[in-house]
Amino acid sequence: MATQQVHFRMEEEDKKAVEELYQQMGMTASDAFRLFAKKSLEVKGLPFELYQPNERLQEAIRSDDYVTFDSSQDAWEYLSSDD
Repeated sequence: MATQQVHFRMEEEDKKAVEELYQQMGMTASDAFRLFAKKSLEVKGLPFELYQPNERLQEAIRSDDYVTFDSSQDAWEYLSSDD
């Protein structure tokens, strides 16, 4: 099977950090990116969930107001609702 090179740019600091992370896991960045590509093909998309926060969550992120909750579940329900 013939192989091809893939090149892309990323911030130098991020590159060094990700190379160190993968090295600690016993692989190279190339190994990890090949795994990422294989998994993307397997699931026919990105191998992790992406979501767009609803307007209420976006407002909360931008806000200087703080709300307290009794549990993380209460916080999640508050931020996830469209009310």
